[in-house]
Amino acid sequence: MISRWRVFLGYMAGLVFLLGSHVASWPRAAAGILVALAGLWVRGWAAGYLEKGKRLAQDGPYAWVRHPLYAGSILMAFGFCLAGTGVRIGASAALWAMFFFLFGWIYPRRIKEEEKTLEGYFGDAWRSFTGRNRRFLPSLRPFRRENPDQFSWARYRKNREYNASLGWAAGVAVILVKGLVGW
Repeated sequence: MISRWRVFLGYMAGLVFLLGSHVASWPRAAAGILVALAGLWVRGWAAGYLEKGKRLAQDGPYAWVRHPLYAGSILMAFGFCLAGTGVRIGASAALWAMFFFLFGWIYPRRIKEEEKTLEGYFGDAWRSFTGRNRRFLPSLRPFRRENPDQFSWARYRKNREYNASLGWAAGVAVILVKGLVGW
């Protein structure tokens, strides 16, 4: 149930961003775009280690944090909110409200559902993993296995993470067009 709402609200957030964002200053927009790019990079890095339903990803970004895909999504959304908000109080408030609703209310519920499923799949390995990795904040010292898995472009493509790259490019295009045209 939460998954359907998460996807729908993600599209709604994109619509709110398209209609309500504006460039208050180019330095702020550039900083936001770079933060969003960092989030995209984290997501891509994670996708190259993830084999959904087959094995527990514990290497790469998963050695640092339990949910790097969600952490990357948070960074991307925060970056675009930063880039596309400023002096228009109503539009800015709508973007930030959507951000906090998605990542403060919807995502935590989705993650709890997902963690129950993962515990069912992986049992003790999952419980051990959750004991050493936090959900979003990276560990100061990553967990290192003896034979760590390597990043795989095939897994990246299978996880269709290129869609996040297209979303990032669309967000940057919106910022550039709105900033240059004043839309």
